[in-house]
Amino acid sequence: RMLSKVARGAKDSEEEGIKECSLSMNLFGRKKQPDIGAQSSSSGSSSEATAKAAIDKLRETTETLEKKEEHLLRKIDGEVKQARTFNSAGKKREALMCIKRKKMYEKQLEQISASKMTLETQRLALENLNINRAALQAQKAGADAMKQMTSQMGGVEAVEDTMDSVEEQLADADEIGQAMARPVQLGDADDDELLAELEELEEFEQEGLDRKLTSVKGAAKNEESAYEEAELESWPSAPMPSAPTSMPSAAMTDEDRELAMLEASMAM
Repeated sequence: RMLSKVARGAKDSEEEGIKECSLSMNLFGRKKQPDIGAQSSSSGSSSEATAKAAIDKLRETTETLEKKEEHLLRKIDGEVKQARTFNSAGKKREALMCIKRKKMYEKQLEQISASKMTLETQRLALENLNINRAALQAQKAGADAMKQMTSQMGGVEAVEDTMDSVEEQLADADEIGQAMARPVQLGDADDDELLAELEELEEFEQEGLDRKLTSVKGAAKNEESAYEEAELESWPSAPMPSAPTSMPSAAMTDEDRELAMLEASMAM
């Protein structure tokens, strides 16, 4: 009975504590949930800072190990010199101690070289991870920008529709240009009538050319006659030869007249 009373009292006190806790949460408000974006950005910056700190630490430790290596190399050289000196002086025991210390230093040097190699490997891996992370962030930013621009353009289907519309408009413009360049038919004139009219124009032009040619020939003949008359007038006056008693059988040609005039002038 005592145990049951104690258990019942503990249960009642627990229920009262839960009620008081819920009442306090209702009075002062619930705890604000953390922002996921802020957590991601803070985690990204913290991880970047952590990686940078780790790289700096690895580089610093590597430099420390390199200095330790140089110190051990100097000690090894010193032990070798002392061992040679003791050996030359006949101090074999001291020379052996120098050789032992040299071996210890060489073992430490091997351990440091291995540690330094591990540190350098880790540092290079972290630097490569940093480069890959930066490249991934740049690629993600580029992908987001491309996605946004594609959405602004309406997507692939909208671009295809626009290009189809452009092609249709260009085809319409080409057809309009061809239609504007086509000759316009004026009236219903027959081809035979057009050819007959063209022949009449050619005959009329040919007649005009013949008239012009005839007038040019007449002018040339008149000029030739005037020139001959001028030459006859320029000759000196002389008695004309007696007329022949007999008439010529035929009319004299132009050449005969010129020959007769030439003989008359020579007779003078």
